[in-house]
Amino acid sequence: MPTSPAQPPRPEPQPTESLLPEPQPTASRRPQPRPARRLPPGHLTAACLTLAALLPTHAHAAPVTITAAWSGTAYRLTLRGLTPTDGTLRAEPDRSGATLTFRAALPPLNRTVRTATGDLTITIKGHTVTARTADRRPLRVNLSYIRPGVIPGQDATTAIDLYPPESWTEYQPEPTTPCTPSRPGAGVPGAGVPSAGVPELPYQPPTFATGPVGFYLAQIDPRTGTPLRVITHDPDSLYPLASTYKQVIAWAAYRDINAGTLTLNTRLTVTEANRSIETYQPGTRTVQNLITQAITRSENTASDILHLHLTPQRVQALADAHGTCHTRVNMTTKAWWAAQAGLLPGVYGPDLPTSAQQAFTAPPEQQAATAAQAVTQAQTLNADTLLNALDRYFYSPAYHPQTEVYLQNRSTPREWATLITRQYLDPTLTPTNRSALRRTLAQGCCRVNDPSVTYWGSKAGSGWRNLTMSGLLTLNTGQTFVYAYFNTGSDLMDSALIEQQLPSVAQYILQNARRIGKSTP
Repeated sequence: MPTSPAQPPRPEPQPTESLLPEPQPTASRRPQPRPARRLPPGHLTAACLTLAALLPTHAHAAPVTITAAWSGTAYRLTLRGLTPTDGTLRAEPDRSGATLTFRAALPPLNRTVRTATGDLTITIKGHTVTARTADRRPLRVNLSYIRPGVIPGQDATTAIDLYPPESWTEYQPEPTTPCTPSRPGAGVPGAGVPSAGVPELPYQPPTFATGPVGFYLAQIDPRTGTPLRVITHDPDSLYPLASTYKQVIAWAAYRDINAGTLTLNTRLTVTEANRSIETYQPGTRTVQNLITQAITRSENTASDILHLHLTPQRVQALADAHGTCHTRVNMTTKAWWAAQAGLLPGVYGPDLPTSAQQAFTAPPEQQAATAAQAVTQAQTLNADTLLNALDRYFYSPAYHPQTEVYLQNRSTPREWATLITRQYLDPTLTPTNRSALRRTLAQGCCRVNDPSVTYWGSKAGSGWRNLTMSGLLTLNTGQTFVYAYFNTGSDLMDSALIEQQLPSVAQYILQNARRIGKSTP
């Protein structure tokens, strides 16, 4: 696996005592919680998507050959010998078809495919592939580069998957009951408690997103964290957190540093057991390096090493102690990916969808025990083998977006935003450690380059049809906002493409913060 270069720690700014503005980093990094070595797929959106060049640019050694057959719930065109160094996908305005254009000439094809709800017509001529539904029903199209070994016995291929209307699986946000005003033994108000009497502005949905969106944005008192005005949508339903949960790992690490049980120079070693999927830095690494890489590059291995050292039980206890009642942060990335890939049958059994739902609805003590088993057993797996198995799972009929909230770390928009507020305000941290944590989070994805923003702390995450972003920002007016954006079940598959929405998500958050700011008397 390729490795990421080490980044030296930034010099510390002067510590602060509240959420008032601090110096900004010069850049942020885009998260990569899914493989970056696959060609981004295209889907039916209003925009024209330009595909990145992820394959070699050498000339074709042989003519392109195409095979077409059902692959699970999708009708797949497999293009062998194609190097899609440049291509576009354009959607019909009514979403009933798509046109794909490649540099390479393709063999001609005219085919009608019968489905349960009507016919699909596929035409290939010259450099162009067109797909349409005869009855003008929505058709979802996914263009992707499938790495060698993902499909057993098959070399790398480019695939065009056509999903007729009846084959598409939708995500249904899992409803919850908001936390009670206080939890016995917690010592703080419930983190997901709606604030009575707080003015709420109307929700305006993001125009770029498809699928369910959970959203919570609040202007807060920068010293107490009290919500002053809010914009919400489905704030009390559960969504998978993806990599946005990694900021709580950084928080837990700084609490141990603050307590003197850990230092930034403590060295932890990457092993076969604690290595997760995708790119990573091998060897023995400092806690400073691990925290930085987990936030700036969303490195799964760095996050998992810290998570295992801190222990998932203690990280979960941190969330519980701050009044959450639905938030779960006790799964390492390797554990939830292994569970989704079906590589933990000893934990979840042979019928993954049923077992995952049973684990999700089990009593809290049993949920915790199952998560602990998954974390332990995942450490016996090779990360490269896991990555191939995971890709096969996502391309198979076994995938359903509902399993992500069952198996991954999860929260509600309201609970998560409130927990993030308490992370930034944590009175147990010294001013120096609080400032260092804030500085690290300011290096996360995806600050808008706007002079009105004086602080932007963020962590994003992505996955198969899943995009998340949460954090805190301060405007030059002194107004401070906390936000949580969750989009699961998007029409866009694979993080490489859905991550292209991250700048739009950040702009959407900033626009809503300004809406609240302008409404302030």
